[in-house]
Amino acid sequence: MRVNLAVRPSLAKLSVMGPFFIGIDGGGTRTRAVVARSDLAPLGRGVSGPANAATRPLPGVVESVQEAASDALLAASLRDVPPETVVVGLAGVDSITDRQPLVRALEAVFGMGRVLLTSDAQIALAGAAADGVDTPAVVLIAGTGAIAFGQGPGGVVARAGGFGSLLSDEGGGYAIARQGLVAVVREIDGRGPPTDIRERLFTTGGVSSLTELLERVYRSEGGAADIAAYFPVVLAAARAGDAEARRILEEAGRELALDVVTVVRKLGLEGASFTVATIGGVFAAGDLLLAPLVAAIHRVAPQARIGPPAYPPEVGAIRLALAAARKSS
Repeated sequence: MRVNLAVRPSLAKLSVMGPFFIGIDGGGTRTRAVVARSDLAPLGRGVSGPANAATRPLPGVVESVQEAASDALLAASLRDVPPETVVVGLAGVDSITDRQPLVRALEAVFGMGRVLLTSDAQIALAGAAADGVDTPAVVLIAGTGAIAFGQGPGGVVARAGGFGSLLSDEGGGYAIARQGLVAVVREIDGRGPPTDIRERLFTTGGVSSLTELLERVYRSEGGAADIAAYFPVVLAAARAGDAEARRILEEAGRELALDVVTVVRKLGLEGASFTVATIGGVFAAGDLLLAPLVAAIHRVAPQARIGPPAYPPEVGAIRLALAAARKSS
């Protein structure tokens, strides 16, 4: 359900409720929103479709953002009160040469001067460490795509990966699923070893034959998220002990570790104690992917603390808003 997000509040209601914020995390598969006050306790949450700013048309991005925010506001019973600030972190936004059309479109929804547009990596980093948004830390996002983004002493930032499925994003859901589909084709063609991925793809993966698979891959108007949707098939085969699926996940872990290690070296954090926050659906693979990832990172940065973030990215977005308010006051 979509509601008007740029309405004028009654002063009485606003004074009772106090200022609140909306944090939005838009990725290649889904968009998440949270409504919270300065204590960061969620008042309401919402979820919608993809909002990758580099691969989705602008109207589709705005629609996903608005839908997720609307649901969060309804859940918080705040649909008649405008937010103090809306921080929108989107995948692919760093690839846009001119952000202003997107900012204007979002301001038409949320109100002039209320929108802070940034990347999904930036809001994820803001939620990575419990002790503040300025703390040296690295965030590793592995959903449809993959990127490592970090901050060192003095606020210096660095990134690795995150340049899209065709040129980058090794270790992400698209790359893992694609390798799984390649393994199936190689087996059918006689160029590769037998793999349980094939059996699972044609029984529970929603594909009945190689012909149907080829039609879906080459004749579909879908994007990377449609290929990434086969990630659970590869994961299920790996959990069942399939050697080819396990090899794919181990390789993905090493590729993701390379992203992190590259950022660590750029920031000079090799000898430091810092957080590496892991975010995204790929980490559902558990130790099948995490074991090689952790081992590779610790060879370069032995004091790195690797695990889930202190706050999810959408809450990290609100932490950014609060930090910006403190600096301007």
